[in-house]
Amino acid sequence: MDLRRDMVQMLLIEDESDIGECRRKGVVFAKQIGFNDVENGEVAIMITELVSNVIKHGGGKGVFLMCRIKDKIFGTGLEFWCCDYGKGFKNIDQAMKDGYTNSTSLGIGLGAIFRFSDEFVINPEKSNDLNELFSERRNDFTTCLLTRKWLQKSKWNGLNKNLLIGVSSRSKPGEQINGDTYVITHLSDKVTVAAVVDGLGHGKEANLASQLAKERLLANSEKSVDEMIQLVHQTLRGTRGATIGIIRIDTGNNTLIFSGIGNIEGQIYSKPKKTNLMSYGGIVGHNIRTPRSFEFDFYNGDNVCLYSDGIISRWQYDEIDWLQDPQKNAEYIVNKYSRISDDATVLIIRYIT
Repeated sequence: MDLRRDMVQMLLIEDESDIGECRRKGVVFAKQIGFNDVENGEVAIMITELVSNVIKHGGGKGVFLMCRIKDKIFGTGLEFWCCDYGKGFKNIDQAMKDGYTNSTSLGIGLGAIFRFSDEFVINPEKSNDLNELFSERRNDFTTCLLTRKWLQKSKWNGLNKNLLIGVSSRSKPGEQINGDTYVITHLSDKVTVAAVVDGLGHGKEANLASQLAKERLLANSEKSVDEMIQLVHQTLRGTRGATIGIIRIDTGNNTLIFSGIGNIEGQIYSKPKKTNLMSYGGIVGHNIRTPRSFEFDFYNGDNVCLYSDGIISRWQYDEIDWLQDPQKNAEYIVNKYSRISDDATVLIIRYIT
């Protein structure tokens, strides 16, 4: 591999507050390089787990290094080094399992880093071009984790130009971790899959469930919406569980297919009517009926809105100007109608020509 590095940044890890600091700077760094919102969410999880493991396994001190990498074959990407002076992992197999956590971790374990990475190495040889930088801090690290993530050369995200998308999501006031999440992935220039996922309750356990669901949805987005729910159901066994609403929009055929379990609510707004999207009862990962999918017409000017139960149901669709930017409408609904006792997410998609 003919690897070149630039934009190198090194951050000290000294206490738990550095978890958030490294995550924030790492996500900004990823955006600068060109990663999309979904990939930036994955980067945030990777950094949180990497730095949390320094706090837990590395004696609470270490360094986090990030840089842009370029290769003739793989193109452009991110490289993270996370090194510490601790005793290392007593059981690396256990650390790789989801749910192996402490109070500072998301609880997804090193397994999440492995899944979100294109390359993941424990205690690699240090690169010659980084030796000088490492030696400035001390070069007697006992454990180093290296991970790389490459930009996709062909990106579907944003390619469906017939859709305007807006999303607003926030955690329960007082919580640092959001138990809700959302998925947007463009399978082609005509077909888009989107979802809202609400991990049961709020906080770390809810976040674990929703992030595992998101991983499975992204990995299987070409399947039918009801098949995706079945796959997520299998994945979430043993977790707190979640509620899910999934839509598949085909602007070539003017159709929208929906499947949902639990209290994710949704409507299609097509002047002059509103059509409700019906979910079956249950908790994904625990007890659900066999999921079913429902097909609707979806034409130019139509809007679809999905939202978690952190949004109160008494808001009126006719108070929204559906010709306005979906992002502004999503933020308006969250700001005005979200519950203070729960996470809240609103996803709006409008079909334009």
